[in-house]
Amino acid sequence: MGEVDDGGQWLGWAGSAGLGLALGLGVLYLILRGTAWSPGRGDPVRAVRTHAMITALIAFFASGTAGLSRLRTAEEYQVFGDGAFPVTTETEGEIHRTIISAPVPGLTWVEGLGITLGPVLGFVLVYVVAQYTWPRQSGAVRTARLKDRRPADLLPRYLTAFTVLIAVAALGPVALTWTVPGVEARQIDEQWSDETGSGGSSWFEAGQRAGTDVVPWLVLALVLTGVGFMVVLQTIARRPLLFGLHPHDDDLVRRIAVNRALRTAAAMVLGISQMGAEPAPWWAGLCIALLVVLLFWRSPHVSELGSHTASGRQAYDAGRSPRAVSSPSRPGTARAVLRLRLDGATIAWTAGVPIGVMVAFLLFLRAAPSDHGGPWSLLLWTALPCAAALLILGFTELGVRRGHCPADAPSSTGRSSRWPLAALGLAVVLAAVWCVLCLVTPAFQTRQAAELAAALAVTTAGFAVLCLALSRLALRRPDLGRATPAQDEAIRTGGANRILAVGAAGVLAVTGAALLAGVQVWNGFITSAVFDPGINELPDGLLMTRGLLLFALFGLIVACLIAPAPAVPGVATRPSRPVPDRLQQEVPQR
Repeated sequence: MGEVDDGGQWLGWAGSAGLGLALGLGVLYLILRGTAWSPGRGDPVRAVRTHAMITALIAFFASGTAGLSRLRTAEEYQVFGDGAFPVTTETEGEIHRTIISAPVPGLTWVEGLGITLGPVLGFVLVYVVAQYTWPRQSGAVRTARLKDRRPADLLPRYLTAFTVLIAVAALGPVALTWTVPGVEARQIDEQWSDETGSGGSSWFEAGQRAGTDVVPWLVLALVLTGVGFMVVLQTIARRPLLFGLHPHDDDLVRRIAVNRALRTAAAMVLGISQMGAEPAPWWAGLCIALLVVLLFWRSPHVSELGSHTASGRQAYDAGRSPRAVSSPSRPGTARAVLRLRLDGATIAWTAGVPIGVMVAFLLFLRAAPSDHGGPWSLLLWTALPCAAALLILGFTELGVRRGHCPADAPSSTGRSSRWPLAALGLAVVLAAVWCVLCLVTPAFQTRQAAELAAALAVTTAGFAVLCLALSRLALRRPDLGRATPAQDEAIRTGGANRILAVGAAGVLAVTGAALLAGVQVWNGFITSAVFDPGINELPDGLLMTRGLLLFALFGLIVACLIAPAPAVPGVATRPSRPVPDRLQQEVPQR
């Protein structure tokens, strides 16, 4: 009977994983292929820069190792699925607790292999698909290398040695996990009553598996990460030449891609080292420091890319393109920076909108706030779309500083507009008001309302600090190399405005989620009784008030996101239509 269950589990896992992979690869191919069409616009160097950056960002997020935490814990339904379990009771004053305990079940080979393969497959497939989304050569004369390229020639020497040291150091925390004992999972139901009323709550403590069950899978994850990087390295080395680029620039693109893939693999190794035992504070701090080092360890060939490729459409033949031809812009010009900003905004929308739709769907699919995993989980998921957009916009501003500003020029500071600062201030005030209401209403007596106030305060502060820091990055930098002072000032203001507006939208979004989930706070306006109703289990008057507030917050979010950027003098955001010559259209009449 066990073989039948394992076979059914294997078929179910293979079917769901295959469908998810097919959909993910289809969307990935469309995104990267659409980016690769950019050579038809007349600037293959800019196209390959955008294509490579999008590939690296998608691969970084697809290779996240947070899911490996499931190697040491299990879901509630997996622990308390079938069978009888010991029950204990505790009494502490007016609080009565009922506790059900059970050991965390071991991993099946299907589940363990699926969890371990997830980040490695995401990392490998993104890079493999990216190497073959560039338009093929279609002209009468085609280029090819006269000598085979060895993959080892593309490896950066010092970064490779640094990554090997990280992998060796990561074996230490993984080995220490072997000594960690297992901890039972617990289901806790808490009831209390006093002169003000009664109430209760329940939660699940996941426990953890013994280190002897987890370490083999962590070692396998480290080995698969190394194997996955070797596959990526071989694929980058043996892909066809990128049509439209000089062979030397094509070689630089390969070296830049290997640099980014190696940094992603090193980040994966650091993440795997955190998935065993509870990491020591010094190791967690060291991992953060190493991640910062990897973030800024960019390839030195980025600045050389494009120095050998001729500009203009006559230099390549990328096939038929649905876009109009435009001349390339030199680095440091206002037009080049605006194009980079457009690419960054496109990536931000591409990442933020699907995540936002998914979060909204999950939010309205459930009936009670507790179904979302608690206030922290709900607000963090709600903050994810705007947080991802902010990080992408921040990387865009970093690209403006590093690719369009002279390195030896002194820095100067611009000013943002007043309206995004006012929008951010209003959003923070609204969040603060709701936090105060959580603290002064009887609902604060419940664990969920207290967590809601804390989660809203932390996410709001996080958004405020992040967007202020990133707007400072956009405002304070050296002057652009080939732009007028007026253009440079408008570009600074536009970048800071967009970052502050997205930050304000993020604060408004988490405030709206807190308004929707804080049913105990709404209930506290009309009664002192504390209970856990569903999201829509409120009187009609309160439901209407809450609906109007959510509609107003949604309107403010839309206004922040679609607000126009300041015009840049001398640069048209849209191509101007040719004015017909009336003299040529007139036909002389006799």
